[in-house]
Amino acid sequence: MTDKKITVLTRTAYSIIQVGRVLAKAIGADFVEGKYNPNVVKGTIILVGNPDPYFFFIASRHLHNKQIWYLTTEGPVELRSGIRWYRTLKPYVVANSHYTKECLERSGLPVDEVIYHGCRFQALENVPEKTLEFLYCAGYLKRKYPPACGPVIERLGRRLLLITTMNNPYKRDFDLISIYDAPHVRRRYRDKVCEDYKLIELYRSARFYLNLSDTEGFGLTVLEAMAFGAIPIVLQIPPFTEWLPKECAYWFKPTGRIELEPFGAHRIEHKIYTTEALWNAILRALKDRSRWTNKAKKCLDVARRMHYENLYLRFLEFIT
Repeated sequence: MTDKKITVLTRTAYSIIQVGRVLAKAIGADFVEGKYNPNVVKGTIILVGNPDPYFFFIASRHLHNKQIWYLTTEGPVELRSGIRWYRTLKPYVVANSHYTKECLERSGLPVDEVIYHGCRFQALENVPEKTLEFLYCAGYLKRKYPPACGPVIERLGRRLLLITTMNNPYKRDFDLISIYDAPHVRRRYRDKVCEDYKLIELYRSARFYLNLSDTEGFGLTVLEAMAFGAIPIVLQIPPFTEWLPKECAYWFKPTGRIELEPFGAHRIEHKIYTTEALWNAILRALKDRSRWTNKAKKCLDVARRMHYENLYLRFLEFIT
């Protein structure tokens, strides 16, 4: 910990807000979400988020603060005013993966350090009993539901549970539980909101975490699920190939084709995969019963090493 004044600021996605909150807890900083008066914020600020125009607007309101930018992205970024504010503010820039670092530097923003996201849950000591076959946690973004996954979702039916947001246009294909109140949605569970105790219960019960997304800045829900012994089924792309050991997951390969999707200031890099590749990975996982327990134990080990207390204290090294 430190006696220096530090404030963590964040907004936008649910997962990014969680990262900011946990980071603040780890280093003993104040945490600000929503409206506030920039003039009362003293010392160093850590800005957590995507490098979009609003991010740089917030940064521009803190000329009186030393700044650390903790960034994530899923593809190249049109930085526009971002480079100007980078040169003016001279922040220390931290990426959440080497893939994010590569995307940012390709876009013209230098990166000083890479610090992976830390798991906010303490990993279990032993693999629990599993009663749910497949689990997936995702918001409403297109990259979370590539076209190739549609036929697989239909085949799995109620064997797959999605935790999602109430405004998800893809939710018709899933048996749902929502992290926000959505009374019109059919559910396997009656809870209107998936609070942490319910999320933990589902992570504990899931044998496989089926990550359908075709691109990620880090992939935090994969790590969270691993803390409870869920074995990932994931696309073989960075950032997963950076931090997820090969023996801990069942992998499926992309075709090598990349499609760019304009998304605000971003260009989301969709790494295209096929239905066949995804389905074959699922079949391999289901047939590999003799190795399930060993793989799940290795997942627990990784999540234990990547607990937030083991990663986020490094931020204190950059605060002088």
